[in-house]
Amino acid sequence: MSHPTADHGEHGAPHLPDPSIWPLVAGAATLALGLALVWWSRDRGNSVSGPLMGAAALFTLVSVVGWATEDSRMRRKAERREITRPREARYTQVVTFAIAQGQLAAARAAGGVLTAVEGTDGALHNLAGFQDLRIILSPDDNGPTQVLVETTWSDREGLATYEETRKTLLDLLTAHGQEVVSGSINVFDMQVIRDTKEVGFKFGLAAASVILVAFIVGGFMIGAGLTAFQKDGKASAGAAAPAAAGPAAPAGTVDVNATDNKFNKGSIDAEAGKELTVNFKNSGKVPHNIRFLDKKGGATLSGTTAGEIVTGGQSYTLKFTPSAGAYYYQCDVHPDQMFGTLNVK
Repeated sequence: MSHPTADHGEHGAPHLPDPSIWPLVAGAATLALGLALVWWSRDRGNSVSGPLMGAAALFTLVSVVGWATEDSRMRRKAERREITRPREARYTQVVTFAIAQGQLAAARAAGGVLTAVEGTDGALHNLAGFQDLRIILSPDDNGPTQVLVETTWSDREGLATYEETRKTLLDLLTAHGQEVVSGSINVFDMQVIRDTKEVGFKFGLAAASVILVAFIVGGFMIGAGLTAFQKDGKASAGAAAPAAAGPAAPAGTVDVNATDNKFNKGSIDAEAGKELTVNFKNSGKVPHNIRFLDKKGGATLSGTTAGEIVTGGQSYTLKFTPSAGAYYYQCDVHPDQMFGTLNVK
């Protein structure tokens, strides 16, 4: 089992990767892919957006592969530098011993030797120069269990102070004579020559940070692109609105369809002094007609006649030239349900 610490001390600055263009390329590729995707989703019929999205996706894939390759190369380069660059020395004390067969469970339990060794971790952190405590064991059901306890120190003085002033691991092991095999205890003081653990951690943290920032920035860029497209769409709709809001062009011919009991048109626009042709058809099952009046409840409009009441499937045409004004039309069979206005300008 392992006990990582909050501070591993300073024993040489880690090598960082050389400057690389790939993070910038990957960010640009992600932005291009996002914008192409937005364009394609809003206008799939466009002959450019689809191929552009495919090219952006390929660009993104190539940039990611290039970045990964470059990162791997930088890792190997850093490791080679770590081998050749002088390092500040670190020291470790290794204690090995054996737990008697059948005593492993007791050693792990409260009050057992392994639990007691683990409990020294907190006290060791208060000692100058202490960096790490590790416990490694190899369970063996057919014999004693081999245990290795390693403490790491930033300098020789810290290790020497520990040996002179602490209740040593050797003292703990001696106090558990029933669990620890007699004569199996060995102690070694050693100097650390090579250790790339910290370098690997630094690289992992840096890569994770860059990727996280790239996703955040890319997300904001894509969001900004979406907003820009939406604003353009709203602006276009707003520019077209005045034309749509104006009066419809006067119709010289209009088709009015009657169903049970409704006209398909609630209003008709016409131009004064020009002949208006009204094609009326009864598409319902009961009789209907259309008649134009000078006002609601008024007389038949001058120049026209009351339309014939016809059964379903029949039709006819009314032609007249109205003067400017607002008029009324209705079905004489259903005047309260089927009616509309004639606007002549």
